[in-house]
Amino acid sequence: MVFSILQENLLKALTRTGRILSSRAQLPILQNVRIRTTEGRISFETTSLELSERVWTGGKIEKEGGICVSSRLLTEFVLSLPKDTVRLTASEGQLRILCGRFDATMPGIGDSEFPPIPEFHAKKGAPLNKDAFVSALVGVLFASATDDGRPLLAGVKIKKTDGDVLFAATDGYRLSVKRLPLTIRGDLDIVVPSRALSEVVKIGQEEKEAKEIVLGNTEENQLVFAVSDTEVHTRIIDGDYPDFEKIIPKAHNTRVLFNREELTHAAKSAAIFARDSANIVRLNISGQNAVVSANAPSVGENKVELEAKVDGEGGDIAFNSRFLLEFLSNYTADELLFEMTGSLNPGVFRPVKDNTYLHVIMPVRVQS
Repeated sequence: MVFSILQENLLKALTRTGRILSSRAQLPILQNVRIRTTEGRISFETTSLELSERVWTGGKIEKEGGICVSSRLLTEFVLSLPKDTVRLTASEGQLRILCGRFDATMPGIGDSEFPPIPEFHAKKGAPLNKDAFVSALVGVLFASATDDGRPLLAGVKIKKTDGDVLFAATDGYRLSVKRLPLTIRGDLDIVVPSRALSEVVKIGQEEKEAKEIVLGNTEENQLVFAVSDTEVHTRIIDGDYPDFEKIIPKAHNTRVLFNREELTHAAKSAAIFARDSANIVRLNISGQNAVVSANAPSVGENKVELEAKVDGEGGDIAFNSRFLLEFLSNYTADELLFEMTGSLNPGVFRPVKDNTYLHVIMPVRVQS
């Protein structure tokens, strides 16, 4: 295999594919990137077996072939190279990299040893609006579980319903739900690993010129998301996703209109004092005011009074500060509505003029 490629294009492909690799890979080959030349294009592939990524790029190909080399080592070396043309030559189990006065050789493995990643043709997939799809994922992904011991909750439910597509994520303590008016052929009711969708979001945000994300399946029944020159392959999580609709309150006795920025500053301030008290922050709503507070005997106490438009009885409720701050950091509108019914029922956050999204946080029981 012999080809030449611009340093910035090589670095982009290596950096992107290297993101999905685990430092605790069970097999040495899973720390490698497979580089192949085929049909006049160059591909860079990595896999963790459950999640795979392929980046296509152009270059001047002199001889087709392939090799696997350490992703980390090659990326670090390419990062040190000047922005010039890089020539890569694979032969006799080694990869030679030439760029100007830089000349390096590193050991490699035959590309046939690499776990196969199914071929995917974007023309067979369903095109989705990239910006809308990424925005929906950003609004729900943070609510999914990070514990691999609960694989279903470490994924996002994506389901086609009447006239739209529903996205939902929960870790058992909070829930995000977003509905999008997307057109998708056929039925769709799947749970997709959050790690794969997080990578799709990153690629979508990086590929600013791309208008679409193509969603499809391979013959091996893997799900594929294709954005511009990048493919993300992932398995679908089997099992019955929790019936999250049951925990969404159907009514409320208090509704509060908040300025997002003011509430965020108050929550950050309270979180400092909540660290030594199980991260508990309290919200007291009375009249047309809301007070965000926290206290811990070893640290002290903190209160921030906010102006708010209150409709209803008011009351007290407590949340884990991390859950509240993670929601606010992923919420982009200037204002938000908060709904509650007493201190022991879930609190619901919604946009003011958008009924397609909501976020639920379970309250923390505290002594009065």
